[in-house]
Amino acid sequence: MGIAKKIINMDYSYTDTLKKEQWAWEFLRRNNSYQKDYQWFITQWRALEKDYGVSPEMDYQAWKQDPRSYKIIDISSEHDGNCAISDDKLLIECWMGNKWGFYQFPQSPQLNSMDVDITWRPLPPDYKVHDNPAKNNKNELIQSVDFDLTKSLKEQVEQVKHKVIIAQRRLRKQGLLVPFTLYGKKAQWKSCLIYLDSVKNNIQNVNRKEEYNNAQINKEAHYYLNNYLNILTLLEK
Repeated sequence: MGIAKKIINMDYSYTDTLKKEQWAWEFLRRNNSYQKDYQWFITQWRALEKDYGVSPEMDYQAWKQDPRSYKIIDISSEHDGNCAISDDKLLIECWMGNKWGFYQFPQSPQLNSMDVDITWRPLPPDYKVHDNPAKNNKNELIQSVDFDLTKSLKEQVEQVKHKVIIAQRRLRKQGLLVPFTLYGKKAQWKSCLIYLDSVKNNIQNVNRKEEYNNAQINKEAHYYLNNYLNILTLLEK
């Protein structure tokens, strides 16, 4: 099947128990650039299989001499030594892993996390988590309080507590008060997947329990489409 086929399974219950490694795949498989790379890769791979046979019966020596079997890049990763044909030629399956951050045969973006088991490469020590445009604005999380010293302190404290509780409920409803942990983010990410699939398939008025602001979810969804590896840096809880 070609990757142009629309995702029609709108049941997202499987995401309730996903680990962070699986969440990273859910966003990567929806990344348009990954989909294009995969389409190019699998087309090359199948053409090579047609000409040189299917593993383990393939003619590997002839296969790796074919220009379609490799990409010419600057190979700087020691992890790809076994996949390197030379100092600048990397087998296409390893090029995909090198580019997108995993250790294994490239997987079809049509497969969800229950159908694949992605092994991610370790993040480099100097890996930088880019700022998330959907991240909380600190100004929204600060409440200014004025006390009237001529009035009862206890009564004013109770009033402040009440205002803080109302503000917290409002921010949670807007998706702006979310702990940056796997447990805290998964409901928001689920809404992101629903949003992305709905836009792709031109589905209007998708019913969902999470009442997040569409603009907020739009920012969050596109941030993790391009920064899916950041998910691997989050704590589980």
